[in-house]
Order: sequence, then C-alpha cells, then structure tokens
Amino acid sequence: VGLWIFTTVQLTMAAAATASGSSPLSIHVLNTGGGIPAIKMDVSLHRLSSELIIWNILTDENGCCLGMINREDFTPGMYKVRFETSSYWESLCLTSIHPYIEVVFTIRRPEQRLHLNLLISGTSYYTYIES
Repeated sequence: VGLWIFTTVQLTMAAAATASGSSPLSIHVLNTGGGIPAIKMDVSLHRLSSELIIWNILTDENGCCLGMINREDFTPGMYKVRFETSSYWESLCLTSIHPYIEVVFTIRRPEQRLHLNLLISGTSYYTYIES
C-alpha cells in the first residue's frame, strides 16, 4: 500500500512541477513509516559559497516544495537543503534519531531542472535526485 501511495503522489507532483514550470528545483518528502506525505516540514535551501539561507518554507499537504528558487538565482555552485525532521516528528508525537537531515549537491549547468526526493522514517532516510 505504501508504494502505491508513493507512486500516486509522485505522479501528482510531477504534473504539478511541470505546471509550475518556472522553478528549476522541486522537493518531495514522504514519511515511509506512515505511507504519507511529510506535511509542514520546515525546509531551507542554502548556497554554500555564502552559507546564507536563500529560501525557507514548509512542505505543503503533499509533502512538496515547489517554486522555491527562480532560474536566474540557480547559478552553478554547491547547495544544501536542510530538512528540520525533529520538529516534524514532534508534531506527530513521535521521535527520530535524526534531528535534521542535510543534502548537499552541485549545480554545474544552471539550465538543468532537479527534483529532490527524501524518504524518511524515525530511524532512517533515503534521498535521490531526478533530473
């Protein structure tokens, strides 16, 4: 059942990302333990050359973040996405061994479009990027 939910939400988000069209980066977070989207998780995007937060938002009802950065600001370099997992699990009255998760990646071609997926449970996580 969890895989079916993941596939359904993933297809919905792929359509939404295509519809939004302007942002080169989208994010999708799924709670694999519950088979549900990770709703209202605090997510921030950082450019590592300056360590400044360039974007901060909560995931939506589908566990997604769309439209977070425009094409002009998505310049070559290293970026970090930080997921505040501790507060997410606390909102569900659960605990996790990971207080936060950070994913670092490099942009070499600013015209590329990326979709970052994060699958989480209280004791593990898995991430992958689609382009």
